[in-house]
Amino acid sequence: MGREDFLKQHDPKPDQAAEQDYHRKLETELDRLKKRVGTDEKLFEYVKDSIEVLPAPKAVEYEKPKLKHDALTAVLNLTDTHAEESVMSEEMEGLAEYGWAIFQIRMNKTAQKTLELVNIMRQASSVRNLDINCLGDWLTGKIQPQEEGYGQSMSMPVALPKVAFEFAQMLVSLSAHFEKIRVNCLCGNHGRDTAKPAYKMTADRNWDMSIYLAAQYMTRECSNIEWHIPRSIMYVSDVLGHKCLLSHSMEVQMHHRTPYYPIETTIDMEHKARAGTDKDFTYVFMGHWHHYAILDNNIILCPSMIGPNQYSRFRLHKNALAQQLLCFFVRKHGLIAQWPIRL
Repeated sequence: MGREDFLKQHDPKPDQAAEQDYHRKLETELDRLKKRVGTDEKLFEYVKDSIEVLPAPKAVEYEKPKLKHDALTAVLNLTDTHAEESVMSEEMEGLAEYGWAIFQIRMNKTAQKTLELVNIMRQASSVRNLDINCLGDWLTGKIQPQEEGYGQSMSMPVALPKVAFEFAQMLVSLSAHFEKIRVNCLCGNHGRDTAKPAYKMTADRNWDMSIYLAAQYMTRECSNIEWHIPRSIMYVSDVLGHKCLLSHSMEVQMHHRTPYYPIETTIDMEHKARAGTDKDFTYVFMGHWHHYAILDNNIILCPSMIGPNQYSRFRLHKNALAQQLLCFFVRKHGLIAQWPIRL
């Protein structure tokens, strides 16, 4: 523990003491609610009657492929939106900025670019289905915003339904262009504002889980949207017979910069643990690292929607572009195309 942290803990200033007292009360309240309600699924039952359900859109017809190639499945990876985070231009030397309005624009652009790229592929192949891998960290996870213009742009009770509504709108608009959309939902490490270890931020007590449950309820009129919301920190998805491991990377230990070698080591251990079972995999899609990279053994680090911020710039030391990743699978060869969507 450094001198500054030691003084904060044992000889805090008045504002620091007040903040520590607030956090203690907050953790006590969260523990009380957890004992009373149990899980986010049960909590959701109390509030779902007040959630607006979006009507299903009319299906959009598209031309048949001009060339007779094998059918494809599109896979869109959504991760690290940090929707309510506020990145001030002054904090980033004028190199980056982010806020709620930018998040909305980037969500719309992601959907628009997905359809544009899918329609390009439809000139040669049939693309009837879309998988959407949600890899976590929709929010930064603070309960209340700090001083105006810094940290978070809104409190969590405001951010949760607003982000869920934006996500649901995106799904409904895309559902008109595909026969089936399968949404695979993973929770990130920005689960709540406590000092407890990441593994204590279980999937059923995570802000991301609340967003998924609300968006699922909002889109229940769309019969072609299929949801998979596991309670584990990993999930194996099957795309045309090819197994894909989805993760937010909470299982990877990090001390400084992006730990490429520990990532590969962790995935190798997962392969060995799953060998001979139906949970083994060929491809890996990971969030959390805020940039696009391809490692050995088909490990794909997916880029973030928020783009450059203090975490990517000064912790990961990466030039993290604001992107999301669209992939295409074919049954015979597996993953055949990767297109980062620049936002």
